[in-house]
Parts: sequence; structure tokens; C-alpha cells
Amino acid sequence: MAYSTYYLQYAIGMFADYPPEVKVAVSVTVMCLILMAIMGFALILLSRKEKKLRKIRMNFEEKFGKGMDFMLSAEAQKLMSTQEIAAVFGIAKENIGKDILKNRREKEIFVQMFYLRFITERSDSANRNNITALLYLFGIPEYLEKEVSLRSMKRKVDAMGKIRTFKLPVSPWVINKLLNSKYLTVQRLAMYSNIMLSSDSDLDYFETDFFDKHCCIKDEIELAYSLQRRRRAGLKLPNLARWANIQKNERSQCMFVRLMRRFDELEYCDQLTELFKTQHRKKKLIEEISRTWGYLHYTDSEDLLIDALLAEPDDTKVAIMHALTRFATGKSLHALLEGFTNTTNPHVRFEALRCMYNYGEAGRAQFDELERNAEEGDRKFFDFFKNDITLEKIGLDKEQAYHPSVETVYNG
Repeated sequence: MAYSTYYLQYAIGMFADYPPEVKVAVSVTVMCLILMAIMGFALILLSRKEKKLRKIRMNFEEKFGKGMDFMLSAEAQKLMSTQEIAAVFGIAKENIGKDILKNRREKEIFVQMFYLRFITERSDSANRNNITALLYLFGIPEYLEKEVSLRSMKRKVDAMGKIRTFKLPVSPWVINKLLNSKYLTVQRLAMYSNIMLSSDSDLDYFETDFFDKHCCIKDEIELAYSLQRRRRAGLKLPNLARWANIQKNERSQCMFVRLMRRFDELEYCDQLTELFKTQHRKKKLIEEISRTWGYLHYTDSEDLLIDALLAEPDDTKVAIMHALTRFATGKSLHALLEGFTNTTNPHVRFEALRCMYNYGEAGRAQFDELERNAEEGDRKFFDFFKNDITLEKIGLDKEQAYHPSVETVYNG
């Protein structure tokens, strides 16, 4: 302090009689030198820190790398005990249950190494139970939960992504805390992590006004992935019809009704009846309900659909006729005939013929009779059924069950 005070007073005295411009220039130069010294010192510290991290990574790669590769290979397909997994990593039996990784930095490096391996193709043949046991052996679930609960927003999101990828359970109180975050990204991550919990009451987020107002196609994709994972884990799927009834927004209602047929929720179809009767002004919703009933063969709705057919807009008529055709009970042939005769819309008339063509022997007989008695202007509709190329597209698909196009670590 004495030396600093002395030389500071000496420097001030040296430039005391100089013009103000020189004083400012000297002050700026001194400040720049001080900042350069601070920056140089910081760079040295960062370099030492990075060098230390590289050394830890190299040691971890040498110590755990082969074990990680083995656990993600086809050789580790059979179910392994915790002792067997510990032996793969050279961990003594008496150290099982203790902190193998000493601090948060070591756990961060370990989980990042394993995560990068896990999301590659090497994880395709891994045994999920072995992976979960391995993570618990090294204390990773507890570490990730603390990251989600206590760290910065960036680290929360990163940790939540790893939890979802590894399919680890998350404490409900942590999720509830994140659902109140002001960041929409964090709220959605918490919401989809919540889906992997077993209780319907833990999925209250889908009943909120926030979800009703802000849901989008990304939510539908994420929700389908998450429900698939929940089904794979043997957990009961939530009642999607109940959520469709709770929502007010037509977009979110349609999303849940679509997912019902994707996940074969026939047992809840009757809960859509009141929605069908009271929401007749929501054209898209009526169409989605009709499609869901048709794909799931909810034949109890057949009379309701027949009564609604002629009163609905043209696109909705097509959706209802497709549903009646998928029922194939033999009761709806007259409704399909009315769908053809009571409209001038060429699209609706063609779809009515298409439905009759696919409605078994009775429908085919009705189709042939219409063709014989068709007026000259209507014969163009029947040409599609005689061309080999267009005839391949005449049949109706039988189901819309959710089948992931690619098995990945997110939905496998």
C-alpha cells in the first residue's frame, strides 16, 4: 500500500504541470495497461483451467471410455447386476454406493462423455435397464436433478434434455417449480418430462389456459413422442378425451382428438359425444372427431353421424362419410347415397362414390346401379374407378396408429 501510494503520488506530481490533453492521454494509457494486465492474468487462469479439464477428460476417457462403449454395445444386451456393471468399470465391490465421482465437475464431464456416446448409433442395441443402473451407480440422476433445481437457466435446460434422453424419473416438486418459470422453453421441457410420471394428476399442465392458448404443432409432435415413451415404459396413457373437453381453443381440442386415434383410445370415445353435439360451429373439430370415431370403429356414434351428415359443410361431410365407411356395419348405405345425390359439389360427390365403392358388396351394387343410370355429366366421376393408376388410390386406409418412422433414443 505504501509503495502504491508513493508511486501514484509521484506519477501525479510528474504530470501536474502538463496540459489536460496530456493528462487524459496518460490516464487512458495507464488504464489500458492495467486492463491488459488483468486480461492477461485471466487468460492464464482460463488456460490453466482448460488444461486441467483436458487432463481430467483424458483420464476419464482412459478410465471409463471402454466401459461406456461396452455398456452401449450389443455385448451388454443381457440384464446385468450393479456388481457386474461396477466390474466393467473396475470399481471394487466395497465402493458401490459411495461417491465414485468426487465433485460436480467430474460428474459433469462423465455425463457429457456418456451423453455424446448415447445419442450416437452405438446406443441402438443398449439395454435400457443396464443404462439406468449405470447412471445410478455413478450418482448421475441426483446430479442432474440438482442441476435442474439450482443452476442457471442454460444449465437447467441442458440437464432437463439429458434427463429426458436417459428417461430418468424427475422429482415432481422439481417439475412443479419449473412449470412456474417465466421462460416458455423451460415450461415446455418440464411439461414433457412430467408425461413420464405415472399419475394423471401430474399432467395438470395440459389443463391450463397457458397451454390452451399457446399450443402448436411442435407440442403435438413432442407429446406424441412422450406418449410413445410412456407406453413403452408400461405406464397407463392419460385420458386424452378429457383434455379435449377441458380445452376451449379449437386447435388444442383437435390435437388431443387426433392423438386419441394415434394411441388407440377407443374406451374414451363416448366422452367426445357431447363435444360433437355442442361444438357444431367448430368445423375442424367435428371433422377430427368423425375421423377418430371412424378409425377406432366407435360404431355407437353411427346414428349421430348419419343425422349430422347433410347439415354439415362439404369438407365435414367427406370426413363423416369416410367414418361411416370404416364402420362397415351396413346401416349407412342410404346416407352415402344421399351424400352423392344431395349436393352439387364435385369433390363431395366423388368421395361419396368412393365410399360406396369401398362399402362391401351392398355398396358396390349401389355403385354399379348409379353408374348404369348416370347422366352424361356425371360419367366423369366413374372414370376414376376404371383407370388402373387412379384405382390404386380409391381404397381407404384402415388405421392411423402411432408408429415412429425411426427408432431413436428419444422415442425407442
